[in-house]
Amino acid sequence: MRKPRWKENEIEDMLHQLPKVQDKRTKDEVYARIHNKKRKKQWFPLIVGVASLFLMVVLASSLIIGKEGTTSKEESSDKKLAVSELKSLPDHEQQDSKVKDKSAEDKEENSKLQSKREEDIETKEEVFDSEPVKKDKAVALAPAIYPDDLKNKSTITMGVPDNQQNFVIPISIVVNRYDESDTLNQLVNQMSDINEEQYGLSDYFPLDIEITQGTEMNTAHIELHEDSQLLDEDILFLHTMEETLSYLNIEKMTFATDGKQGARFAHAGFLKEADIPQQKNRTFLLYQNDESSPKFLVPSNMDYQDFEEALQAGKEEPDIEGISSAIPDDLIWEKISSDGDLVTIQLAEQAAIENSEDSLQALEAILFIAKEFGFNRVKFENAPIEKVGNLNLTEDIVVPKAPNQVN
Repeated sequence: MRKPRWKENEIEDMLHQLPKVQDKRTKDEVYARIHNKKRKKQWFPLIVGVASLFLMVVLASSLIIGKEGTTSKEESSDKKLAVSELKSLPDHEQQDSKVKDKSAEDKEENSKLQSKREEDIETKEEVFDSEPVKKDKAVALAPAIYPDDLKNKSTITMGVPDNQQNFVIPISIVVNRYDESDTLNQLVNQMSDINEEQYGLSDYFPLDIEITQGTEMNTAHIELHEDSQLLDEDILFLHTMEETLSYLNIEKMTFATDGKQGARFAHAGFLKEADIPQQKNRTFLLYQNDESSPKFLVPSNMDYQDFEEALQAGKEEPDIEGISSAIPDDLIWEKISSDGDLVTIQLAEQAAIENSEDSLQALEAILFIAKEFGFNRVKFENAPIEKVGNLNLTEDIVVPKAPNQVN
């Protein structure tokens, strides 16, 4: 059932029936009580704020003091705790923990290695910036070999084609003295060992042939195979063998093919033997493959009528890659005369000769040209200086034994 609603007159009657309540305090007492409550409310936030500030100062001080001093202790304590906890773990959980520790150590080690690599790279870059790479520097000239250089020594000279196979360049190696009967064996050994490419030359040796002493004095016998590629490339092959054997005082080559006398070459035809001229009347030029390769004296591919013509040809600049003149234009002579095996070159007053590698190589080119024409000694008159390298320009100079020493 719904409760009945109270009527207003009934509510008033009930209120009149309540007991009468009176406040016996005076106005001053009430005001004083209210004032005291306000003062208590004003002090309470202040007290709380001071207490909070005090706690913050205490905490900050403890953190500052203990930050550095307690780090190692905390780590040590943590490690001890970790070990003790690890002992209480099951076996598989211990293994997982070890793996995690190892992973952390690996990361730390990798970080150290990376830092070291970066330092090493920076150091190397500094070195490369301060010093040029040595292989980019030009290699010194390959000097000639003179008779006085061969005391208790011998020399092997091999004709090696240049990179374009336009010229055959004689390069020489000084070896311990050997018996003349062993000369060709020494040659074969050097052909097997030589690394031509390091000098900017063609990789030509060793050859698929057999070289032995011929039946006659100063003769070399060469055995080829019937399918040898050298039979087709005979111009270069015969040129290299002629250049090589001429420095060993070999005067003739004889040929055989698979035990049969003679060899049928594509251009030279069928040959049983070929003479090796000891005097060819050539000039000498310079060959250099690149700036990091040695400068080599190289004989020309053509002959000249006389010594002075060949000398003048040594000043020419042929339009051939890697080839340049061996004698500078400012090395001027006025007169050339000969007496037996001696040729005299009278230099002009303005002849430019210095004690330098370029002047030494120019003078050695002249000495080899003189040798090509059968002279054994050269005299330079009116030279502006007395010595160039080991050459004494005040005396007769004996022509070199071989050019272009590479060892």
